[in-house]
Amino acid sequence: MRAFSAHLVPLGRRYRRALDDGLAGLSLSHTPALAVMLIGRAAEGLRQGALADQLGVEAPSVVPLIDQLERSGLVERRVDTTDKRARLLHLTAAGTTLAAQVEARTAEIRQTLLACIEAEELVIATRVLDRLHATMTRLDEQG
Repeated sequence: MRAFSAHLVPLGRRYRRALDDGLAGLSLSHTPALAVMLIGRAAEGLRQGALADQLGVEAPSVVPLIDQLERSGLVERRVDTTDKRARLLHLTAAGTTLAAQVEARTAEIRQTLLACIEAEELVIATRVLDRLHATMTRLDEQG
């Protein structure tokens, strides 16, 4: 158990560094690239809070990121037709192009990093990580 736990943080850091290195040609680091990708996957737009949840950060901390993406012409905020107080994040044409590049590049990186692992092993590893995530979410909700 200790050996498994000891691998989690360093492996997460190395995976993120591999993504940063692989995305460097797109002039984006991991977090903005992931944000563009997540917004692009939300066909109906994505609320700021939902983006924060998916990035694993608090909602207020995602505002500067969204501002940066908006200034770069990649993202726009639109009024949510179901709640006029809320804004939905949508990709611009440039953002859509970039999201496709990010998706392709991250797929290449995943393929390179995971090529040495059998498909059955990935299924088991994913199950283990899903259970760990569910446990951590439950503990967070309990306070």
